[in-house]
Amino acid sequence: MTKELRALLQKLEGAKGEVRTLLAEDKTAEAKDKMDEVRSLQTKVDLQRELEESEARSLGTKTLDDNGKIEERDMVELEKEYTGIVLRALRRKQITSEQRSVIKEYEQRAVMNEGGTDPAIPDGDVGIVVPQDIQTRINELMRDWNDLSQYVTIENVSALSGSRVLETDADMTPFADVDEYGIIQETDNPKFTPISYKVKKRAGYLPLTNELLADNDANLLSYVTNWIARKAVHTRNTHILNLLNTLTPQSLGDLKAINTVLNVTLDPAISRSSIILTNQDGWNWLDNQVDGNGRPILQDDFTQPGRKLYKGRPIAVVSNRNLPTDGTNAPLFIGNLKQFMVLFNRRFFELASTREGGDAWRRDTTELRTIMRDDYVKWDEKAAVFGQLDVTPTP
Repeated sequence: MTKELRALLQKLEGAKGEVRTLLAEDKTAEAKDKMDEVRSLQTKVDLQRELEESEARSLGTKTLDDNGKIEERDMVELEKEYTGIVLRALRRKQITSEQRSVIKEYEQRAVMNEGGTDPAIPDGDVGIVVPQDIQTRINELMRDWNDLSQYVTIENVSALSGSRVLETDADMTPFADVDEYGIIQETDNPKFTPISYKVKKRAGYLPLTNELLADNDANLLSYVTNWIARKAVHTRNTHILNLLNTLTPQSLGDLKAINTVLNVTLDPAISRSSIILTNQDGWNWLDNQVDGNGRPILQDDFTQPGRKLYKGRPIAVVSNRNLPTDGTNAPLFIGNLKQFMVLFNRRFFELASTREGGDAWRRDTTELRTIMRDDYVKWDEKAAVFGQLDVTPTP
C-alpha cells in the first residue's frame, strides 16, 4: 500500500467519524452533506487502489495469485514497518499520522482487531498488538521453557466469551443386520458436549531502563520477547496444573500400578496417545527404575534427543517449585491432555508503555505492560489420571 492510499484511507475514516458524531448529535442535514464527502473519498480510494493494482500487475509485483503468495510478501513488508513503529513507541517517540495508518492497516489485515485496540493512539504510546514475527519468537521461546500448553488442545478465538460443541467419547451400538430388501433402521446418534468459555485478562508490567531503551533494536526485542515468554509460560503452566489438580488423586505404589492405569483405567485409544507429566522427584524415581537385568526402564526418544519414554509414552517434567511433592508422594499425571482440557486463547499479546504512570516518573524509567487473554476448560475428565507416586527411597 502506497502513502497516497494510506492518506486517503485516513481521510475517509476521519470523514466517517464526523458523520457518526453528527448523527449522534441529531444533525441530520449536516450528516447528509458530510456523507457526500465520504462517498467522494470512497470513490477516490477505490480508484487509487485499482490504479496501484494495475501498476503492480504491469511491474509484476505485489499481485495476488490463487494461493495468495504475493500478498504474503506484501504482508512481510508491512509487518517489518509495523515492528519498527512498536519499537519507536516503546522508546516514547512520536508516532505520526502516517505511522498510525500503518498500525491500523496491520491490525485489520493481520489480526482482525483481535487486540481490541484504539486506532487513535497517543504519541509515544503503544497500546497495540505484538507483531506476528515477534509473536512467533515468543512461542518458540515458550516451547524451550517447557510450555505445557503444547500438550493440551488450543482453540484460538476472537470473542471474549462463547461456547463450543465437542464430540463425547460415548459407547456405540453396531450397525444392525439387514436382510436383502429389508428396511434399514435408524442408528444411534453421536453424543456431543457443550463447552463454554469466558476469556480472562492476565497482565503484568516491567520497568525498562533508559539504558535498555537506548540500545539497538535487536537487544531491545530480545529482552522484551524473553520476558514475555517467561511470564506467559509460568502463567499458562500454573493454570494447566491447577485444572489437573482438580482430579481425584489415586495412589501409585510402583511400576505395576502405573501399568494398570495405562492398561485398564484409561481407554485404549486414550492410553496410546497419553503422556506422563510429573515433577523432578517423580522423574528421578522413574529414571532410576531398572528391569531384572539392571537395564533402565525408560527408553530414549530418538526423535527428540534428551527426552525419555515409558512404554512409548513421552515424559514431561515440571520443576518441584511449580509442582511440589506432597510428603513422599510425587504427582504423576497420566493421560491424553488434549482430550482432557481446552485452552481458549485470544491470540496476540498486547503491549502498552508509559513513563508517567506508576513509579516510572519517579525512577525515570518506562514501564512496559503486557496483556494476554485466555481460559482453561475441562473437556473429558476420564482422559487423564492424577496419580500420587510414592518416591520413598528403597532401603
